[in-house]
Amino acid sequence: MPPKRKRRGSAGGDAVVLPRTPGLRSDLECTVCGKPATMSCGGCAGFYYCDRAHQEMHWSNFDHHESCERTKKQVARTQELREDIFSAFDWGRLSTEMIDENVHTRCTLLEKLGVHNQNEYRRECPCHAKTPFGKLPPGNTYLPGGIRCKTTPVKSWCLRLKFANWQSHELQQWLRERVPNSTDACVRELRKPLSENWDVMMSCRLRALVEEQDGPLKIPEFAPKYPTPITLHTAATIDYAVRQLADFRGRPSDGSPERCVAVDVLGAEKEVDQLERTIIALHWLRYIDELIAPKKRGFVYPPLHLNLIGPEVPFNALYDRDFEGECWARTNPVTVHMYRGLYHEVRETITCAYERNDFLRDPHRLVFMPNAGIAAFTSWEPTLKMLVNDVGETRRFGSKQPVVVITDYTEEAANMGLKELKKMVLREKVAARWKFLEVRVNPYRQPVSCKGADNAMPSYANGFIFGMIPSDFTCEDGDEK
Repeated sequence: MPPKRKRRGSAGGDAVVLPRTPGLRSDLECTVCGKPATMSCGGCAGFYYCDRAHQEMHWSNFDHHESCERTKKQVARTQELREDIFSAFDWGRLSTEMIDENVHTRCTLLEKLGVHNQNEYRRECPCHAKTPFGKLPPGNTYLPGGIRCKTTPVKSWCLRLKFANWQSHELQQWLRERVPNSTDACVRELRKPLSENWDVMMSCRLRALVEEQDGPLKIPEFAPKYPTPITLHTAATIDYAVRQLADFRGRPSDGSPERCVAVDVLGAEKEVDQLERTIIALHWLRYIDELIAPKKRGFVYPPLHLNLIGPEVPFNALYDRDFEGECWARTNPVTVHMYRGLYHEVRETITCAYERNDFLRDPHRLVFMPNAGIAAFTSWEPTLKMLVNDVGETRRFGSKQPVVVITDYTEEAANMGLKELKKMVLREKVAARWKFLEVRVNPYRQPVSCKGADNAMPSYANGFIFGMIPSDFTCEDGDEK
């Protein structure tokens, strides 16, 4: 639908002519036409233009006169959003400030970190960002025992998923048999009130994965000098949603086993490539919280089940078996299924999978939509309509309404997405069933800037969070009133 035409007015004060420093910011583009930019908005400095005529067009025809003041506040937060990344990672300045200033690109950053076009990092730069999963170049797969295997993408994914399962079992065994070491210091620290940010995540919750351990498992790639957090943000965001936004933790009052949290990851793309690291990180974050549990009455971190859903998912996969074909889904704290297609198309298939697995009966439900762009892509409308009308009445799919958590790259995109979500709820006459998560910064956004060439707004993958929670949901014990 074309934008509504508003009253014409003067274009945000005088335009600011951009400096033309050789080799620096020469890539800036006009917001309207994409030609090289020569000026920016004088009101917010958030958008670039090739001439005064296009600035005035953006101001009057495309409603910038409504968003200029809001954009100014968002641009002013640029340095604030960089600070915790600077303190958490040795390469934080390269991945934010220097990319924003065009000193580095994503490709040169990954080359400097030694992971360009390698395995789970293949989707993190323009080289293969849009390459379909089955067309990706073969990756190096490391099997238990350090065996290196170069194979096709689909086979590589299956082997790496098995490897993640093997590592999680090694981790579980080490935690059972460990002697006092640095993990105990982490646990003591975690029992104090701590901030939610990458610095605390790396220095405390993931610290024992970095240091020497009393067992066979060691994952030094979680150290601040390594690039692992570039692919870790999905796991950290899901963990944050389970602990803080929905807070499904809590022991059932009737003494029954804790219910699984089923996380539907909608629109999964590069998340498929990065699933191995996601599983390992979610395993560890669950175990470290279980070590804290004795000091927190009634605390239980529930088992997690991930459903990766989307048209880019390469194949349907109900991965419930270990190397010997034995079912491990009931004992493994993180399990995975994959479904190729759109959510509203495959929901019945998911329902059937739930019926076949006792551990998925009547789960807590979290719908996670990473970098969704629901205001920009109309293809989300059938899925959103299904979600807002989901009253959790059918026992076949689980009796509870889902908590819906959505992320987007920029604060403005998140604000527009929340506005569309509220409109959908009003159109469907279900406003009494939902309350909304207002837009907030995701403390575990990807620590690499995604700022575009045609605007100056801070932009990060999974950068800003919003969503909706069932109106009868309470965080007090992770269950309904």
